[in-house]
Amino acid sequence: MKADSLQLRLGLSLLLSLIAVFIILWFLISHSIRSLTEDYALSHLQHDTESLLATVHFDPQKKPLLDKTKLNLIYQRPFSGHYYQINQAGVPQLRSRSLWDQDLEFDTPINGQAINLHTTGPEQQSLLLYVASYTKSGVGITIAVAEDLSPMEQDVERFQHYFALTALLAFLILLILQRWLLMRSFQPLEKLQAEVQELERGGINKLSQNVPTEIKPLVAEVNLLLSLMAERLQRSRHTLGDLAHALKTPLTLLRQLADDEALSDNVRTKKILSQQTDKMLRLINHSLKRARLAGEGPAGSTFSINNDIPALLDTLQHMHKDNEFEFIPSESLPDRLPLDREDMLELLGNLLDNAGKWARQHIRFTLCINENNLRCTIEDDGPGVDQANLKLLTQRGLRLDESADGHGLGLAIVKDIIHQYSGNIHFSKSGTTGGLQVSFEIPLSSREHH
Repeated sequence: MKADSLQLRLGLSLLLSLIAVFIILWFLISHSIRSLTEDYALSHLQHDTESLLATVHFDPQKKPLLDKTKLNLIYQRPFSGHYYQINQAGVPQLRSRSLWDQDLEFDTPINGQAINLHTTGPEQQSLLLYVASYTKSGVGITIAVAEDLSPMEQDVERFQHYFALTALLAFLILLILQRWLLMRSFQPLEKLQAEVQELERGGINKLSQNVPTEIKPLVAEVNLLLSLMAERLQRSRHTLGDLAHALKTPLTLLRQLADDEALSDNVRTKKILSQQTDKMLRLINHSLKRARLAGEGPAGSTFSINNDIPALLDTLQHMHKDNEFEFIPSESLPDRLPLDREDMLELLGNLLDNAGKWARQHIRFTLCINENNLRCTIEDDGPGVDQANLKLLTQRGLRLDESADGHGLGLAIVKDIIHQYSGNIHFSKSGTTGGLQVSFEIPLSSREHH
């Protein structure tokens, strides 16, 4: 897909959303685990503080004493990570053997209150410290109990590593699932895109209505527009045809009037009447043929090599019974061309009919596709055209030989059609048959990939 495609933009948005969710989830879970472990450690420290308070008694000098037989042995092992200290009037009086004669530094809270804080203990251990002030037997004491959080921190880090690996795996799975869902969701749009290309080539005349609800109104409007275009084009052609038939009778009467004996004495009027009648006939034929150029859009049918050319050659053969039309297609020529059927019949019909008028016996017609360009060559064995007159062939109304039927518009219309398809046409002397050779080329790439 292109960089500005809807699928890519939606995919990037969902990817960023997934990344944001996993990052937030990482911080929330890490914070929650740390909070839970500290809360558990703190509740354990509170319980030990109450146990210490229960075992504290005083000597006659009001100095605190402890019954160490009732304490957990972990407080006796040096640097075990579990420590206690009892202060009286801010001076340490009792401490656990695990402190190894080191002191815990802390502020003394107000009597009856407690505080907890993080500090650094022996061996640079990360300690969670719980400090509470009490009055027992009329004596004020402060009990501080600490626990090394390093083992818990290691457990938390281990959990974070496992969680990171699990989250990464889940992220990759969700990413693959997201990609699959996006591709599946956009399949109707890709199908619609293929139908639009097929519509442009003329293979279909409307879009399928089997599309998602969100774009169904758009498809319906496009189909309606296509239908209106086709109807208006057909109505325009019919109207022009009816107009031509309606004008034939009065024009015939005018031509007969020009030959009337009553005008034999008025040569000038007779000449003007004949000229204007012929001019009207040429304009009518020209307008009728030009109207077919409107078929270049998607509303028209595409040109079929296998169906339309044999029918065209059969018609021309009946018109020129003494001539032989030889069609030589290339092997790589497809059946259908992305060109309007009416335009191609008009284009080839004019050129082949013109060749049939001047050929003595043989017309050679070749068709191929080279470098995505349609190339056609039509040759006849007639008298040909002088080099000086070749450039005049596409001038409207110009007839180099008045003995043949026509109005001099056929080649001009041929040039208009080729120009509309961004092609070119060339006239020369045929090296094969000796008569006139007409070659034209029409690009197909712009119509296929537009």
